[in-house]
Amino acid sequence: MFDYHLWLAAVPEPIPEAEARIYWNLKDLPTPALDQAFRHADYAYVGSWKDSHLAKAPQTGRCPAARIFDWLFYRGTIDRYQAPILDARLRDDLIALYQPRPGDLPAERTDADQIATFLTAHLGWSLLPQETPPPYEGL
Repeated sequence: MFDYHLWLAAVPEPIPEAEARIYWNLKDLPTPALDQAFRHADYAYVGSWKDSHLAKAPQTGRCPAARIFDWLFYRGTIDRYQAPILDARLRDDLIALYQPRPGDLPAERTDADQIATFLTAHLGWSLLPQETPPPYEGL
């Protein structure tokens, strides 16, 4: 059984579409602009989940962190590959998805107010999910 951990990376620079495509497709190709952006990103830990949280029926047996990842993946890959820009609507969507639901399985999660504060502080930045933050200085 695998454990997944979710960090949000708020990056101040726009990410080129070609590098966003590489990122979302998990290709092992050079992404110099994205690498630079991650070095200047701010990070917030969201939570974790296990394979058992990945139900076949959407939103069933899930957890807040998995819902956040799924929504960012959707926003980053539908229509065109991109690092979604955090605007008020995306912030509100993510905060709503982060609220516990009756069918959620137990999972580690950060306080919802901390997530809301992080998102609000980074309006206008690009937002990408990371399994672990890179070991850059200043984190």
